[in-house]
Amino acid sequence: MPIVRKAAAKLNLLLDLSGVIFPDGYHEIGTVMQSVGIYDTVTLSPDDSVSVSCTLDGPLSARPGSAADIPCDKTNTAYKAALRFAEYTGKNVGVRIGIVKRIPSGAGLAGGSADAAAVISGLDEMYHTGLSQRQLCEIGARVGADVPFCLVGGTMLAQNVGDLLTPLPPLSGYRVLIVKPDAHVSTKEAYAAFDSCEHIRHPSIPWALNAYLRGDLKTFFAQCANVFEQTVEVAGRAEIKAAMRSFGSELALMTGSGSAIFGLFRSEDDLNACAARLPDYPVFSGELWQSGLLEG
Repeated sequence: MPIVRKAAAKLNLLLDLSGVIFPDGYHEIGTVMQSVGIYDTVTLSPDDSVSVSCTLDGPLSARPGSAADIPCDKTNTAYKAALRFAEYTGKNVGVRIGIVKRIPSGAGLAGGSADAAAVISGLDEMYHTGLSQRQLCEIGARVGADVPFCLVGGTMLAQNVGDLLTPLPPLSGYRVLIVKPDAHVSTKEAYAAFDSCEHIRHPSIPWALNAYLRGDLKTFFAQCANVFEQTVEVAGRAEIKAAMRSFGSELALMTGSGSAIFGLFRSEDDLNACAARLPDYPVFSGELWQSGLLEG
């Protein structure tokens, strides 16, 4: 029987970089991450070798050229995840990986990392390896910095390079609207732009966390910021954020290194009205999840 996983996108409710770069090239980060129910479906089937195929669904499928953004070769993170799993466990892995893509690429939503997490979790089931969450995350960290979070999901404080995860109380009562401008942001170039910037305004993570843990979401959201918004230019970002705020979004922010912008809404009617006001962009909406992966 094929093994199916729904792999959730992630949001950065707050994102800061310290400027410290580790020997492996990763930056030290501090971020509050949240799983959201906009997901890719990843199907694993036994095979003689490792292969990846991708199809598009949802708003992505209507955009010309979107399929070209998704590599279905050895550079795909799902493929890399299968290799890292084989190295870690010593298994002779043969699997056909089918991915239905709904999470846009180049958007800061960790779509590739989510797919990798689904592969690692699915192979653990397929090969009956019974790995602990810590072991799964060790494999994930060898694929990419966001993969451990995508394996665990929920609401998390992520530190170090993103692999040091601390659970936070669930954020509930919100739906999310995600708007994807046409810009495709290279993570590598976004970090290089940050490194070249001399003056960065840093959010106070301790202050924000104190407010969050006290249940003071108004103060928490007021402290939330993404430092990449100071160094990465995304056409339409100001317009999208202004529209979200005008329809009652309590937090409107770019996620990751961009280019996607999200808004958190209490009212689904307000969310839908905002989406209708932004007809020129692909829009996605979903609930906040408390897991990074669901069985399909």
